[in-house]
Amino acid sequence: MTKFGALQTNPYEDAIRFFDHYHLRRKFIMTEVIVWSGWAGGLAVGLFALLLLLVSGKHLGVSTGYGNFCGFISRVSFFHKGEYATLNNWRLWFIIGLPLGGLLAAATSPGGVIPGFSLGAMYDMVLPSTLWTKGFMLLVSGMMIGYGARMAGGCQSGHAIMGTSLLNPASFIAAAGFFVGGLIAVQILFRFLI
Repeated sequence: MTKFGALQTNPYEDAIRFFDHYHLRRKFIMTEVIVWSGWAGGLAVGLFALLLLLVSGKHLGVSTGYGNFCGFISRVSFFHKGEYATLNNWRLWFIIGLPLGGLLAAATSPGGVIPGFSLGAMYDMVLPSTLWTKGFMLLVSGMMIGYGARMAGGCQSGHAIMGTSLLNPASFIAAAGFFVGGLIAVQILFRFLI
């Protein structure tokens, strides 16, 4: 028996009761907007990766397309040789299609979608409050992820989705590193910094 009565069997209900008791529900619950259910998105990505491999023999990944995009806006030689020698390829168009797919998902989802830089109330507590500083921080963070992906020889989608599907040992190690790194970063961010 707790301060909130007997614990429920559903942890989500326990969290709602806890947040309601302390009047924090609107501040912390990040599940207010659901664009598509997780299983539908995961199934779509998995089917796309499989079809891409079967039809074209190409592996799903995003960081090479990011490098192609960087080649258009940068004169750094790294982005103009090797796998980036041909900048206008299918991976670049795949990268361009990702935000367009997000817009399509938002347009076909139930309820209204409010555009903005908000990642949810918990993240809004740690990100800057002004729009331009939040946008700048997210831009720099995204660039750091892209740089790290190039250093790792592939991105999260390339290693965790495609590489593990092909039973590549290096991809299993990379995917575990992404997961553990994410867990550590979230714990540091929300347990020690706020």
